[in-house]
Amino acid sequence: MKQNDNSISESKNNLINELSLHFETEHDLPPLASKIYSHLILSSSESLTFDNLIDITGASKSSVSNQLNFLIEEGRVDFTYKDDKRKRYFKTKRYYLCKTLELHLEKIQKEIKMLSKVIQFKNNEDFNKKLVAIFKNHLVNERENILETIDNLKQTSHNLNPHEK
Repeated sequence: MKQNDNSISESKNNLINELSLHFETEHDLPPLASKIYSHLILSSSESLTFDNLIDITGASKSSVSNQLNFLIEEGRVDFTYKDDKRKRYFKTKRYYLCKTLELHLEKIQKEIKMLSKVIQFKNNEDFNKKLVAIFKNHLVNERENILETIDNLKQTSHNLNPHEK
């Protein structure tokens, strides 16, 4: 099934653009990788072929190939082979929601570590320890919430849509 921008509804196309921009700005993904990833997430098909992605993005074969390899290395995209052993079918990785949270968790943990170093350094100085403690407590609670959410996602993964598995 060939799919191009003309066959996508305007609202879906707008959401793809918005999601792509989100991945660029919030997750530091390159623009083409963001676009590919957004199409894979919002696709009504279980997976998309390399040719589908070239048609959808309008990018060169080498650019699409490089960005798919990047997304695979990042743990966001996976591929399978179907009847034709030469053709790869790309889809979001089974735990792509967990991966997103794990990346956010890494940032939170770095922030907590850095804040702890600042607290230790300024321990003997007069600074507002109560405000810093409130902020650190927030980060610790956010970390715990993310860990719990990741665990819940993994426990209920059998309920995800087939193309997300």
